[in-house]
Amino acid sequence: MDGLAALWTRLRAGWADLPSIPDLPLPHPGDLDVLIVIATVVTMLGIMGVVTAWVDRRVSAKSLLATLVGIALFFWVWEVDRDGFGPIRIPEAFIEMVARVIR
Repeated sequence: MDGLAALWTRLRAGWADLPSIPDLPLPHPGDLDVLIVIATVVTMLGIMGVVTAWVDRRVSAKSLLATLVGIALFFWVWEVDRDGFGPIRIPEAFIEMVARVIR
């Protein structure tokens, strides 16, 4: 357990030494919750296609593209809302979408 704690400490120190990503002048999307839901669905479908193709021992270019597009959408959301974006933001976006449908 001490080895794992030491590894975690070295990893955190190495991560802190990396330079920060400068702010990019990306346009603000209309609704972050909608973009988060779209990014999640596209990324999960792309990963599912990549894994399915891997099991069949082939490469699916469309699935790889969908995965990269979903990751790019997540990066866009993170870039626009760096302070408010975290792991809890994704379930909150889905709950917000359900609440909009119910209203």
